[in-house]
Amino acid sequence: MTSRSVIVTGGCGFVGRQAVPRLISRGFEVHVLSRSGSGQGRGDLQGARLHQVDLHDSERAVPLVRGIGASHLLHLAWDTRHGIFWSSPENLDWIVSSKLLVNAFIEGGGRRIVAAGTCAEYDWETGDERLVEGISKLQPATLYGQCKLAARKSLFTVAEHHKVSAAWGRIFFLFGPHEGTARLVSSASISLLQGEPFPASIGDQVRDFSFVGDVAEGFVALLDSSVTGDVNIASGEPRSVASILGSLGKITGRPELVQLGAKAKVANEPATIVASVERLRREVGAASPPSIDQRLSETVDWWRHRLGLK
Repeated sequence: MTSRSVIVTGGCGFVGRQAVPRLISRGFEVHVLSRSGSGQGRGDLQGARLHQVDLHDSERAVPLVRGIGASHLLHLAWDTRHGIFWSSPENLDWIVSSKLLVNAFIEGGGRRIVAAGTCAEYDWETGDERLVEGISKLQPATLYGQCKLAARKSLFTVAEHHKVSAAWGRIFFLFGPHEGTARLVSSASISLLQGEPFPASIGDQVRDFSFVGDVAEGFVALLDSSVTGDVNIASGEPRSVASILGSLGKITGRPELVQLGAKAKVANEPATIVASVERLRREVGAASPPSIDQRLSETVDWWRHRLGLK
């Protein structure tokens, strides 16, 4: 076993592709597991070894993971298809596959595990101003959140039994480069940059919008620490949807194209979903990132370049 080696699942995904170069810069030997192998030759995976394997294919995945013999595991893979993942039956498959992955990693001599959870594990109806690890109620309303919570319980049970260090990083509302084009920040950025109106609800929902690079840095810092248990990995900066769209309007120079109130608000949508990031900052030692407005500006610049616009 290499003393500083890590298996990254979902390493070709939204967060994973940002985490891999950060792990390499910290001196890790990185093994990326990918279902499609589509990351081959990609710049952000340079220096990592790519293994094409479907984690749901236990006959191939288990011996591969065991044989790599990594010291660390960063488990980011899950079904995250926009508009589908909330109720996808594949969520159930991930509970089983995650347990098999963890067991194979431990059998290979692994000693430190960090896995990605979600803010959807929390009870969004409590009205908590901040969702705090170990204090705020866990009561997911979706299949996605329920399955993540089940995977978390399985991880900590197995880790405790084998005396392995484990942490669970909860992700909130991501945005940034390479985001799917149907999501809020990406779809608004594209519309405004192309001079098209962007109809939206009144936008009074307050959320914890987090830049994907900062979240990746949080996961890497958590993996490279001895902190265990639940850790929110988010910005901790409360922002309304309206304020995010307002900022995007200013950044693109097209504020008149943002049409607040043009669409109906989703029924029974929680008013506030914002993370406490005390553990992330004080215990993990992750630095406070730049403001969300700066990160929105960087994201718009990325989309401008992607679209071939000046």
